[in-house]
Amino acid sequence: METDKVNDHSDRIRWPNGARAAISMTIDNMGEAADLNRKLWPESEPIGNHYSVTKVLPQMLSLLKKYDVSATYFIESWNINVYGNFILGQIVKAGHEVGWHAWQHEAWAKMKDSGEERANFERSFGPEGIGQWLVNGQIELRPPGGITNGDMTLKMCREFGLGYLSPAAEVAATVDVGTQNDKLVILPFKWATVDAYFYMETFASLRQLKGDYPREPQSPRVLVQRFTSEIDKTIKTGGFLAILFHPFLTDRPERLEAFESVLKYLIQKRDEGVIWLTRCQDVEGFIREHPDTVGTDPQWDLSSWR
Repeated sequence: METDKVNDHSDRIRWPNGARAAISMTIDNMGEAADLNRKLWPESEPIGNHYSVTKVLPQMLSLLKKYDVSATYFIESWNINVYGNFILGQIVKAGHEVGWHAWQHEAWAKMKDSGEERANFERSFGPEGIGQWLVNGQIELRPPGGITNGDMTLKMCREFGLGYLSPAAEVAATVDVGTQNDKLVILPFKWATVDAYFYMETFASLRQLKGDYPREPQSPRVLVQRFTSEIDKTIKTGGFLAILFHPFLTDRPERLEAFESVLKYLIQKRDEGVIWLTRCQDVEGFIREHPDTVGTDPQWDLSSWR
């Protein structure tokens, strides 16, 4: 396996304005999409008024505005015709990037058949999905579950015009797709900076597999400690890091406080000039202009919590 340049030559890495690391605050999942896909949403319950959208998201967006942080929000395309006004009026208008999180949060690695994966692309990018908004720019993919279907997914990303992919992996990279001149930027997330990894009982096996924590869910205090540690580590290595929160998991006061604590630490490092805190699309643009910033091996993480 190729040793990534970021790990070996961090002294050569220079992000904009001399920052030592590039970090993106990201948000995943919206409304009822995932529950509908898993058939967990009661048929008698109406849609379009999910607590995570009506109560939690406004609080998170308020904190992002308070600290002048622009985030990247990966949203299931199904939400466009349910929460479209909220997405445009509260998220896009505030300067946040909207990314793509499948049609209805389908586990991406389970779409091993190319026809099934293509159908998700086509529906999501069609007139009932984000296709109606593509005039505003590209919309990129974070695959639910973090695992892709290898070259099949990479080629389909380029076919549909995606510039970057945000799967589970260790480091940012560029990968060749098809030809040497056609590259896809990989801006990964790590489970160590995903709130679900700490909070959810269903992640017990992944916690056990990683060997970081016991099977029991962890507290917001533990999350903040680990997130800040990962931020410091990224500054030291000179790489890229995605911080990942879910609105439906930020529904308790202590968890919202944890979200704010991480924001405070990020802006402290931003104001010190040691990190470039920006949206994923901005990082992609910089990497395309300065390809030597990253290596060519993302070090894919194929571990699953399902």
